[in-house]
Amino acid sequence: MIGCALLALFLGIASGTGEEAATPLWVAVHTLVIGGALGLFLFVLPGRMSLPAQIFVAMIAGVLTGWLFFSLGNEAFIDEYVGIFGRLFVLLLTLVIIPLIFVSIVCGVSGIGDVTKLGRLGGKTVAYYLGTTSVAVLVGLMMINVLKPGSGLDPDQVLDPGALESGYGEAFRSLGVRIQEDFLPTIIQNPIMAGQSPLVVIFFALLLGAALAAVGEQAQSARNVFQGLDKALIQIIMWVMVLAPLGVFALMARAIATLGIEYILSLAFYFVSVLIALGLHWCLLVLLVVPLLGGVSPRRFLTSMAPAMQLAFSTSSSAATLPVTIECATKRLKANENVSNFVLPIGATINMDGTALYTSMAAIFIAEVYGINLTLVQQIPIFLTAIVVSVGTAGIPGASIGLLSIILASAGIPIEGIGIVVGVDRFLDMTRTLVNVTGDSAGAAVISRSEGLMGEPEAAGAVE
Repeated sequence: MIGCALLALFLGIASGTGEEAATPLWVAVHTLVIGGALGLFLFVLPGRMSLPAQIFVAMIAGVLTGWLFFSLGNEAFIDEYVGIFGRLFVLLLTLVIIPLIFVSIVCGVSGIGDVTKLGRLGGKTVAYYLGTTSVAVLVGLMMINVLKPGSGLDPDQVLDPGALESGYGEAFRSLGVRIQEDFLPTIIQNPIMAGQSPLVVIFFALLLGAALAAVGEQAQSARNVFQGLDKALIQIIMWVMVLAPLGVFALMARAIATLGIEYILSLAFYFVSVLIALGLHWCLLVLLVVPLLGGVSPRRFLTSMAPAMQLAFSTSSSAATLPVTIECATKRLKANENVSNFVLPIGATINMDGTALYTSMAAIFIAEVYGINLTLVQQIPIFLTAIVVSVGTAGIPGASIGLLSIILASAGIPIEGIGIVVGVDRFLDMTRTLVNVTGDSAGAAVISRSEGLMGEPEAAGAVE
C-alpha cells in the first residue's frame, strides 16, 4: 500500500514537469487519480468481487475518467501516465505468448498419439475439429466484413504507445512516454524465440509434436517436460490476470481520452457483432451439426449438456468444465464412453471454435480502427493463423486475448492494438467458452454415431 502511494506521488509530480508544467492543483488531482486506481484495483476490490465484476467496474471507471479528462482538455496525462499501467499489462500479457503457443501446440499434437495407429477414430476426430473451427473462422470473418464495426473511427486519432513520440514532439518526451517507450519494453520482453515469425514457431511446434507422438513411449519424458512447462506458463498468465482490472481501467481511460466517446460506440458495435457471430455458429452446431451428423435432436442435446454449458459460461474455462462435459456426454447424452473419453479431452485442447472466431474478428476490428483495409486475400493469413493458434489456446479465462498478438503479427497489424479490445474481452470470454464446449460435445455425438455407438435415452424423461 505504501509503495503504491509513493508510486502515485512520484508519477503525479512527474506529470507536473515538462514543457507545459501543470499547476499544483493538477498535480494533486493526477496523484489522486493514480493512487485511487492503484488502491481500488489492487487492494479494495480483490477479495470482495469476482474478477469479471472487477473488470466491469474497471471498464466503467476507465470510461468516466477518460471522458472527464478529455472534456477538460487534459488527455495528455491519461495518455502519458495512466497509460503506463495499460502498457505494462499488455506487455506482461504478451510476454509468454510465443513460448505458450509453442509448448501448448506440442502438448496438444503429441497428446493425440500416432494418428496412423489411432486409425479412423483419430482421423475422424481431427477432421471434425478442423472442419468446425474452419467454419467458425469463416463465420467470424463474414460477420466482421459485413458489419465493419471499427470503420467509424478516425484512424488519425489512434495512437499506439510506440507512436506517442510523434504526438508530443521529438524535442521533449515526458517521463511517462519514456517509461512506455523505453523502460518497460526493455525490461519486459520474451528472451525465448524473440523476433521469430509466429508462423515459423507454429510450424515447428506442429512438426515437433507429431515427431514426439510418432516416437511413442520413448518420448514420454520429453512430453512430461512440455506438459510441466505448459502448466508453468499458464500459471504466469494467471498471475498477470490479477492486474487485469488495473490494466483495463488504464486502457479504457486512454482510449476514451484519445479517441473520444466515438470509441465506446464502435466498441459496443464490435461487442454485439461478436455476440451475433458466436450465436450464429452456436446455432449451426446445435441445429445442423448435432441432428444431421450426430443423429440427436437439438432439444435432447441441449437438455443433456445444459450443466456443462452453464459451467462453461460461468467459469470461462473449458479445461475446468471437462469433467462435467464428459459426464453429461456419457450419462445424459448417451454418447459412447470410450469415444467421449478420447474425443472430449482432445477437444478441450485443440478444438476452440469460439476462440478462433473471436480472435479473427478482433484482428479485423483492430485493423479497421487503425485504418488498415485488408482485402480478402490479405485476410487469408488471419484465417489460417486463427485455426492453428486455436490449437494452442489454454483452456483458462483470458488466455485467448494474449494469442491475438500472434494473429496481429501474421497480418502486419500493430500488436499494441490488443488494448483496443481488452476492455470487453472478459465478457466475450464467457460466451466463446460456451461455444467451445458446445463444439466439443457435438463432436462426441458425431463421432459416436459415425462409429455406430450412439446410445438412446433410457426413457422419455431420462435426459430431463
